[in-house]
Amino acid sequence: MRAIATLFCFLFFGLLAQAQRFNGYIQSDYSGILSAQIQPAAIANNPYKYDLNILHGNFYVVNNIAYTRKNNEGNTGLARYLDSGTRYANGDVTFGGLSGLLSLKNRDAIGWHIQMRGALTGDDITPEFITQVGRFQTNNFANNTVSNQRGDASFGFWSEFGLTYATVLSDNGYTRWKAGATLKFVNPLGNVWVEMDDLDYSTDQDGYATITNMQMQVGYSSNMDSFEQFDGTDPFSIPNGTGFRPALDFGITYESVSYRDDPKTKQGTSYYADIQYEHRLSFSITDFGKMNFSQGSASFQVLGVLPGQATTISMDSLLTGIGSVREFRDSLSTIAQVIDKRGDYTVSLPTAFNASYDYNMNNNWYFSISTQIDLSSFMKADYRLAYSNSVTLMPRYEVGEYGLYAPLYYNFDGDTELGLAARYGPVTIGTQSIGSLLNSEKDSMGFFFSISINKLKANSEKPYCFGGKKTGSAYVRQERTPLYKRKKFLFF
Repeated sequence: MRAIATLFCFLFFGLLAQAQRFNGYIQSDYSGILSAQIQPAAIANNPYKYDLNILHGNFYVVNNIAYTRKNNEGNTGLARYLDSGTRYANGDVTFGGLSGLLSLKNRDAIGWHIQMRGALTGDDITPEFITQVGRFQTNNFANNTVSNQRGDASFGFWSEFGLTYATVLSDNGYTRWKAGATLKFVNPLGNVWVEMDDLDYSTDQDGYATITNMQMQVGYSSNMDSFEQFDGTDPFSIPNGTGFRPALDFGITYESVSYRDDPKTKQGTSYYADIQYEHRLSFSITDFGKMNFSQGSASFQVLGVLPGQATTISMDSLLTGIGSVREFRDSLSTIAQVIDKRGDYTVSLPTAFNASYDYNMNNNWYFSISTQIDLSSFMKADYRLAYSNSVTLMPRYEVGEYGLYAPLYYNFDGDTELGLAARYGPVTIGTQSIGSLLNSEKDSMGFFFSISINKLKANSEKPYCFGGKKTGSAYVRQERTPLYKRKKFLFF
């Protein structure tokens, strides 16, 4: 049984995570280099001289397969959903740091990022298949007969290094166009996938099943062969990558320049706002690329049950003592026709189209609406990673030193989440799902954080220092560099 747990651990590890990547905060100009992950053009004419991200992390998971629930003894377990809707599971994980951006004197900017990412896609899963697999609830298996069960799931993880360049294409004083691109070098670290093409069976309350048809495929990348959970003896660790491959993000932004009264400090000194647009419209395509793998040595395909094997069997006995994918394969071969799955294959990155509209309401209030559309099917890969199609509404209040974000997220699979995040000085923390913190029964969860050292640009309208604390660096409370002391080399 340990192999089944391992397999699903890898698939659902992807759930312990950009379906909602830094949701709410990443759309802000004050997110610095993180904003380039969804819109590379965002760092052109950004409010920082420099932004150095020390550490950042994000995870988000959502599904309609099962939710956490406490039983009568007070133990937390999983309870399955019993409705008739098609099942899905989506999520991702991001962990990185040592990233940054530098603003150039012509309002262009360069940036770089280093991070590890993972993503899971589980879709087109028939509801009866999930209902019958595993004892999610305290009751035993039910008497039931189901047919034509199917479902696909793929989890991939990789490391990446990216270089971003963003420029102001034009600025006539009223409107502004910006463009940017990120060249990524992606090193695939591993992949696990399952395809259930057809499953027909019946069960009884004692956990016995009569399988009349089984057609499925299970595989993983060959760089994980040596681990005991797959086809070797080594304890699991981060695998060696299969080699860097190029990928690309690119985007364009239109802004109408804001001509409102400049904010003032308590001392009455006027200064230009950090955010200088009134309306902003952005479009981007992210994660344009795919990963290459070879099938692991225990990867297999089931063509159907063996002749005369459509008999009643104990599912617990069939899976007892299984500790690896190899042992899982060998166990299935006693009741089904199993063959090798060999050769090279490709997995798409979670390619997506992103669009957003942002309105500067003045007095440090903003409101945006953004959407993310899956484009992974256009990558012509054997297996795909994808984010859910979604829409996010986000009001926020922010100045240079702090901000508050409350995104309302909806994906087209039917999940609605209200998030909350706060930024103060160098630290940002948030959750994509307040409900995951408040509800005892959870079908989603998420958390993100960022630690950055940054310096706001000088923007005093008068050639002397002013002392308002709220106009200082986002790292420490200090005055901005006045114009007459500002160095005109590289930064401004």
